[in-house]
Amino acid sequence: MSSTSRPQGEDTPWAESPEQDWDNLLPAVSQEAATDAPEARRSSEKQVAPEQQRPSEQQGAAAVRRSAGSTGSEDHRGNGPLEPGGHDDTTRQGRAQTQRGTEPRTRTARDAAIEDKPRALGLRRALMTIAVPLATLMLGVRAIATPAFLWFEYHRPGFPKDSFGFSTDDRMTYGSYGLEYVLNAAPSRYLGDLTTSDGQSIFTPAEVSHMTDVKHVMLWAMVGVVLFCLVALVGMKGLRRRAPGAIRKSIFWGAWLTLAVLVVLGIFGALGWQALFTGFHEVFFSGGNWAFRESDSLIRLFPEQFWVDAAVGIAIFGVVVSAVLLISTWPTAYRRQRALKSVHDRQEIRDRLSR
Repeated sequence: MSSTSRPQGEDTPWAESPEQDWDNLLPAVSQEAATDAPEARRSSEKQVAPEQQRPSEQQGAAAVRRSAGSTGSEDHRGNGPLEPGGHDDTTRQGRAQTQRGTEPRTRTARDAAIEDKPRALGLRRALMTIAVPLATLMLGVRAIATPAFLWFEYHRPGFPKDSFGFSTDDRMTYGSYGLEYVLNAAPSRYLGDLTTSDGQSIFTPAEVSHMTDVKHVMLWAMVGVVLFCLVALVGMKGLRRRAPGAIRKSIFWGAWLTLAVLVVLGIFGALGWQALFTGFHEVFFSGGNWAFRESDSLIRLFPEQFWVDAAVGIAIFGVVVSAVLLISTWPTAYRRQRALKSVHDRQEIRDRLSR
């Protein structure tokens, strides 16, 4: 084919031959290429850089997936295939359930700490107050029912002698048997089989029966007082910290109550001892087996003077114990200030928790 002809003129931009045309365009192309080269390189670097970084990122992600996969396979070995994110979801659900379970308990504990008031404080203080005279009188009775007091009575001046032949040693021997039987767990034969040197029984069946009743009354009275005091001690739990001064005040008023009971009993005893003695036996020994003849061993071993002295001894014991308790719990300025300081400290804690 013949090449296409070109018009020739002065203003034509092309040359007469291809070689001349290229020679004329080469400088312009070179300058444009030199100008665009830096921009092209920068653009190519921007495009290539992510491509170069992608393999490393993919390798890091793959490593993380492999680590998570190995951990999940170990944790769920034998439980089937682990779905992506299953372990994290299970962990989050467990934590959410734990938080939901602990939130009510935490809220309840916080509300209780803010409230900080002991339950049934008045009842607990009343139990402690009543327990003081009960425990004091029971300890006084127990202190009197000992061979030491018996020896003191038989040897003190003015104590009546036995007009039917018991010596002081006989009284100590047989009287000790009577006191021991009341306090031990021995059967009635402990007294029923007791005889004199000539084979006569010391105590009649009626006397043994009465002493058995005394044993039962003493046993149940001691058990009742001990249980009551245990309940009062349980009621004291936490009051020293949550109700400062409550225990001290209860014991303080219990000591005064003990003195009041002793004063009332003393007045009744002074005005009519025989009526008080008879009334006591009619209440606790309603069977009527407490009346004996002057010649019976119980009357010879424990005459009326013995019981008067025993009542006085119990009263002295109660007064001494009450005095000690009053001195120990008297509301001095120092004790009041210490209790007020404890109350103030507890109030500050409540205020902080309520904010």
